[in-house]
Amino acid sequence: MIYFNQAAGGLAPESSIDAITAHLRQEMKQGAYYAAQAAQPEAQKLYTLLASLLHCQPSEIALTTGNSHGWNAMITAMPWQAGDKILITRGEWGGNVAMLHQLQQRAGVVLEEIPCDVHGTLDLEGLQRKLAADPRIKLVALTWVPANGATIYPAAALGAICAQFGVTYMIDAAQALGHIPVDVQALQCDALTAPGRKWLCGPRGTGVLYIRSSFLPQLRPMVVDHRSCPITAQGPQLRADTLVLEQSEHALALRLGLKVALEHAQHTGWATRHAAIAHNGQSLRSALQALPHVQLHDADAHAAHSGIASFTVHGCTAIEVQNHLAQQQISVAVHTLGFTPLDTQARSLGSVVRASVSWQTTPAEIKALQAALSALGQSEAAAQY
Repeated sequence: MIYFNQAAGGLAPESSIDAITAHLRQEMKQGAYYAAQAAQPEAQKLYTLLASLLHCQPSEIALTTGNSHGWNAMITAMPWQAGDKILITRGEWGGNVAMLHQLQQRAGVVLEEIPCDVHGTLDLEGLQRKLAADPRIKLVALTWVPANGATIYPAAALGAICAQFGVTYMIDAAQALGHIPVDVQALQCDALTAPGRKWLCGPRGTGVLYIRSSFLPQLRPMVVDHRSCPITAQGPQLRADTLVLEQSEHALALRLGLKVALEHAQHTGWATRHAAIAHNGQSLRSALQALPHVQLHDADAHAAHSGIASFTVHGCTAIEVQNHLAQQQISVAVHTLGFTPLDTQARSLGSVVRASVSWQTTPAEIKALQAALSALGQSEAAAQY
């Protein structure tokens, strides 16, 4: 399989799979709890590896089962009041939009979009005016790299504006972490979430939640257990660290697999991987632009740094393109309304094909994708003739 589906899930290194299966075998021999106790020294290294990648302290890291788990834990732990406002971008992830609508119905919060132009480019001056004029805005939530194309929002610029007005700033970095450099200090964000399965090349069922230590006291999580809210002689007491948002029940084997995947990436060098993804993304878009029957749908000025491209093929549905490529052993994704509902509707996109590269994508693989799409265009033209 020629793999252009990194944005859905990265291919794990063999060493990561070995770590997972080795721990499962220990669970089979010793039982889950004895095996977990023996694995704790290795498991604790995951916090340090993620903190190094994000440029924060290990104590500011909580582990999750995926991006939505961490994002929802953070958003529901904030002390909402009716009339509080949340600002989002047009590219907000559909799952987040669904959760925010639930919060709107249950807590009475108000959702508004950050001002932007017809292409979706954010109006930062308009945002400043909005924050200055409306004290009810309590959160700016950003999906940094939307799921449907090469857009990379100016996350650091947003962070500076939020810091200026004292507004909480939360980043969904599902398509960013491991794809582009991420520094929570430079971003000035209060919280950031990401899964382990995408650009980190870890297993599905893992994720990370960063909470700035000085912001943590503001949170009051609704869902707790004996790890996040231990029982003491005085009764249940919420933890005072980021683990207040971490749950006790988890698949330790998967976390060990993520640890090894991060070590593998660290050995390669994150800067090397980021540069390779950007280069391969540019090559991918150039190859697609060379095909007259293919239309790219990436209108962002920062697309040159992205490893994602979304496109349509004249005369074919996105599913037909995906199926055609699958017959050539080429894997791509189909993006539908649910991925980025606001942007999809604003641009009348419908369904599009999404191709995403890894740092290991080769020129030969990009040529194979281009050739398969070229053949599809020729067959479609012949059918119409």
